[in-house]
Amino acid sequence: MTLKDEIVGSCQLCQGGGKLRDNSGNLLLCNCLVKFRAYNRLLGAGFCDDTLDFVSSDEYTFPRFELGEEFVNYWTNSVSEVLQKGLSLFIYSSEKGRGKTTLAHFLVYSLAKYFQRTENYSRDRSYGFETAQRLQMNFDAEDGQLWQSTVYVLDDLGAEAAESSWKREAYLSTLQQVLHYRRDNKLSTIITTNYPPKFIAEKYQHTLDSLLEIRPDGVIGKGKVFRAVEVGGGEDLRLMDSRTDWPI
Repeated sequence: MTLKDEIVGSCQLCQGGGKLRDNSGNLLLCNCLVKFRAYNRLLGAGFCDDTLDFVSSDEYTFPRFELGEEFVNYWTNSVSEVLQKGLSLFIYSSEKGRGKTTLAHFLVYSLAKYFQRTENYSRDRSYGFETAQRLQMNFDAEDGQLWQSTVYVLDDLGAEAAESSWKREAYLSTLQQVLHYRRDNKLSTIITTNYPPKFIAEKYQHTLDSLLEIRPDGVIGKGKVFRAVEVGGGEDLRLMDSRTDWPI
């Protein structure tokens, strides 16, 4: 079964046709076709199909925000402005399993859907998702650099391997190049990490502070493009058993 058959072909609302008519008889895209188009752009760019299935379902709800909920809401409600200005998010928590990566998937999925609707349609947008460790390994790969995408998620910053000083220095240079490129070209970036801005500043010897707009007090304030979002909560979302392929 193809992806289109799976998403559009199984839709009960449009009966697999992908289009509907409104009360005036105008032909409209069914949400299933918009979803398929968004998936088609994201699945080949590093995003996880299971996570996309979750964030596109009625089951998904935002994690608990300790800080920055208004920035998340602005991202989802002002897509054109976000991309025009290259607005970016630094999503962190002090503990693992708080839904940071899932939130990043939702934010990019909502943006991708926006540009697949007829009134906003654009093929000029590209998307990329990769872990910090994958960026470290594949930065010079010839099969395409995801970090040059219009919208890019750098996941789990701070978890990359750094066995030797020269590898650390090389990776730091990589991060600087990536962040410089994205800032200079006004490209929106979402960074997720298990560490607060102050720790990231210290880990990378304060060489990324200006690019991430981390102030001397270790806080991301109201800089030009970056805003901080802290998520919390009392349970590890990785251990939730509400999503399973098992029938029993």
